[in-house]
Amino acid sequence: MPYALPCSLRRLALAASLLAAGAAHAGPIGLGLDSSLNLLAFGNMNVSSSDVEGRVAVGGNASLGGYSINTKTGSSALYNGTGLTVGGNLSFSSGSVWGGAIVGGSYTPSPSGTVMGGVQGGRGFAFASEQQRLAALSSTLDALTNTGSAVDQWGTLHFDATGQSLAVFDIQAADAAWNLQIDGLASGAQILVNVHGASVDFGNHGYTGFNKGQVLFNLPEATSIILNGGINASLLALNASVGQGWGQINGQVVVKNW
Repeated sequence: MPYALPCSLRRLALAASLLAAGAAHAGPIGLGLDSSLNLLAFGNMNVSSSDVEGRVAVGGNASLGGYSINTKTGSSALYNGTGLTVGGNLSFSSGSVWGGAIVGGSYTPSPSGTVMGGVQGGRGFAFASEQQRLAALSSTLDALTNTGSAVDQWGTLHFDATGQSLAVFDIQAADAAWNLQIDGLASGAQILVNVHGASVDFGNHGYTGFNKGQVLFNLPEATSIILNGGINASLLALNASVGQGWGQINGQVVVKNW
């Protein structure tokens, strides 16, 4: 999600951009998810007054109000396929979902909540197996050897990715609140930042050199995440709940609760 916010400030939104596959230190660090899946929450989703431009899958219950999914223009679906998959119950009071919805539990229609393509019952997504696979991936990524150390230069934390197809760094949760800058990230290269700590507040600060589709934050220990201001990066945080924030994320996000 870019640091420049959308024209009107809104609650935390997800724009449709994903981590690109590319050459890597121990294999590509793409998340192995369909490229159109913008948000995967294995727990619950409780949101209002914003949007996810891509497709969404929620393993638990979803409560949406004043929210749009799988559209960039508001007049057509951005991607083919089911826009919203919910393993539990769906409460949708207002907004629009494009591409239809699959709901495993109950769904009560609302005249202000429009599902373009209709709602059908069923599973629609292999939540259990994907959660197991992504947990293993997160552990594997966390175990990768660092290619360098983040360096503080006058209050900005620098990650030097020069000459690397995959640059790997480990930082602590408190470091995520600093101004962050990636140096020397080549086109087609990737950077992995493993963030350690239970509570991670990314703050509202600068992200320099965070090219769209090339950055992954892996948060193997996080249980709570706060995001404000916006970022060009994907997030893998299987045990974390993302609190309410403001701004836009350009990337794929995998969390427990959104």
